[in-house]
Amino acid sequence: MALDKVLIGDRIRYIRENIFVESRKNFANRCDLNERYVGQLERGEFLLSLEVLDKISISTGIDTNYILYGKGKNNNLKIKDTLMNIIKNADKEELKVYYKCIIAIKKFKDKGFN
Repeated sequence: MALDKVLIGDRIRYIRENIFVESRKNFANRCDLNERYVGQLERGEFLLSLEVLDKISISTGIDTNYILYGKGKNNNLKIKDTLMNIIKNADKEELKVYYKCIIAIKKFKDKGFN
């Protein structure tokens, strides 16, 4: 199966816009890439190298098989869907608890603990 750089670019854009909801600049920083280069990848102007594929996969947690071939529903997409369903079905008190937990985890992670 040949790699389609346009479809790969579409999946990278989808990951950036819909999973991480980030600007191209923030996504490029997340992946340790140049913002202009990310745009070129998203437009399918270049086929990404193994090094860039690895950077994107590691920094997003998205499986390389999904990025390259769009195979299966990526685990991060499943996780996001599950979290959204939990939030949709939560009452006001549950939402407060979830919010506090997420903020605490984010602060912990931002301090460099993984």
